[in-house]
Amino acid sequence: MEIRKIRSGETGSIWQLFHDTVHRINQADYSESELAVWAPEEYDEPRWVSRFIRTRPLVAMEGKRLLGFAELDDDGRIDLFYVHHARQGEGIGRALMQRLKAEAASRGLYRLYCDASINARPFFEAMGFTEVEQRRLERHGQPVQVLLMEYKA
Repeated sequence: MEIRKIRSGETGSIWQLFHDTVHRINQADYSESELAVWAPEEYDEPRWVSRFIRTRPLVAMEGKRLLGFAELDDDGRIDLFYVHHARQGEGIGRALMQRLKAEAASRGLYRLYCDASINARPFFEAMGFTEVEQRRLERHGQPVQVLLMEYKA
């Protein structure tokens, strides 16, 4: 497995992994309307390309196959962190998180935080994050429950 920065032309496959993973692993904890606003069916390519130019996410690759990806904002926020729904539990997320933590340290960031889904709590706790609070975020007018998780190096 290789972990590296996103390359040109990979945005569509990252969006597809994001969309499919949200819809396949969160069904037990979220309603269809919550999933629909979290990961809409339509792919807005200009929006995603613009986002990834700004955030330059890390991607986990096995040959040409995308296994997962992660973003780290300048203030330590992890906005997107996803591993392919069929490849979870194989250490891909752990490897991505280790690289993200190393990148954060190189930027002088010693606090990381994210709004994690309910089912992602065990992963983030295993990575040393603690739950700060449960809250509801508005996404296109639909409240979605998340957990504010924090890591301090």
